Amino acid sequence: MAATARPSSAVWRAVLPTIVCVLAVAAGGWQIAVQAAARHHTLTLRSAGVTYTITHVEQVNGLSDADLGGVSHGIQGLVSTDKILILVSLSISAGDTATTYDPHLLTAVSTRSPAVITPVGGSLTGGPLAAHSHIEGSLSYVVPRDGARITLHIGNQSTTVPLVQTDDAPPGAGEHVH
Repeated sequence: MAATARPSSAVWRAVLPTIVCVLAVAAGGWQIAVQAAARHHTLTLRSAGVTYTITHVEQVNGLSDADLGGVSHGIQGLVSTDKILILVSLSISAGDTATTYDPHLLTAVSTRSPAVITPVGGSLTGGPLAAHSHIEGSLSYVVPRDGARITLHIGNQSTTVPLVQTDDAPPGAGEHVH
């Protein structure tokens, strides 16, 4: 009975890098698929044929009373120290049919208050959206700095998307001193 031949070390040196590359590509593809699936489920809201996808969330402190040298009366858009501005970047897309979108239906909710927080500004105003088209822009929300989790929802739907958890404002924040 003859012994079975084993591949030479030269064959292994040629084949092993190919095997490693195939495994790396498969693992990378799996990771991309997992991230895309997670992103699809946790960062998307849908309503009336429109998909609202959150692409970025940023907390912005804004100008303080001290930054303005105490001259803050009548300043439009001033975010006091007991609040924070949240900038939400969105991609809005239509499905198979033309529709209209209204980003102001996207409201923020705090775990510490039942009040609905409407956008205070942004680059999205709403309007018609052709089938299979999309638009990108942002909305801004001013929310309390009270350690609450802030979520985004659309209309009266129960589906929410987590945005941020705020920090706590420093003691005395929001008090105006003359």
